[in-house]
Amino acid sequence: MNIFLFGATGGTGKEILIKLLEQKHRVFVLARNPYTLGITDDNLKIIKGSIYNSETYQNELNKCDLVISALGTGTSRKPTEIYSKGGQQIISAMQQANVKRLITLTAGAFDPTDPATHSWIIKYIVQPLFKNIYSDMQKWEIILEKSKNIDWTIIRPSRLLNGKEKGIYRVQPNHCPKGGNKINRSDLANFIVKQINSDKYIHQKVAIAY
Repeated sequence: MNIFLFGATGGTGKEILIKLLEQKHRVFVLARNPYTLGITDDNLKIIKGSIYNSETYQNELNKCDLVISALGTGTSRKPTEIYSKGGQQIISAMQQANVKRLITLTAGAFDPTDPATHSWIIKYIVQPLFKNIYSDMQKWEIILEKSKNIDWTIIRPSRLLNGKEKGIYRVQPNHCPKGGNKINRSDLANFIVKQINSDKYIHQKVAIAY
C-alpha cells in the first residue's frame, strides 16, 4: 500500500515509519530538512516541504491510498496551529487526491468529559502546561467531525514514553482506559499500523494506554 506519513521526524512518527517499512509499504514522508530523518529504504521517499503548503506534497499524496498524521510540536508548548491549520491542509490535499482514509493523533488529557482528566495533576499541572497544544488539538478534532468524505480515526494516546514494544495495551472509545496513564511510542505505532487494514474505528475517537 502507498501511505503518506506526516510527522515522521518526531519520536512517534519514526516508530510508525519503521513499522510501515518493515511491512513493505511504500511510504512518502514530508520533512523541512530531509537529512534529519536518518532513515533510508528503497520503499521510502522523502519530500522536502511544509505542511502549510500542500503544493510541496500534493503530487506524492495523489499516489497514496491512505494518510497517517503524527504531527506534533516536539518539546515546544508555544501557541500552535500545526493540528488545525496543518490538518486542514492535509484534508484539502486528500480531497483533491480523492484519498479518503486518515489516521491521526491528538491526546488523551484534554477531553473534560473524561474522568481521567479530573485528577489534580491533569487539571492543575498538565492541562495548564499544554493548554496551547490541547486547544489546537480540540480545533483539529472539530474540523474532522465536520469533514465530509474523510474516513478518519482519531487516536488519543496517554502519556507517551520511549521503550520497547510490549504488544499488550488497552483501547477504549473516547476516554482513557481506567487506570491507564502511559503508553510506549512503539506500542502506539503498533496500534496505528494495525488500523491500516481495519475499518473498526472509522469516525471514532479511541484512547490507548497500558
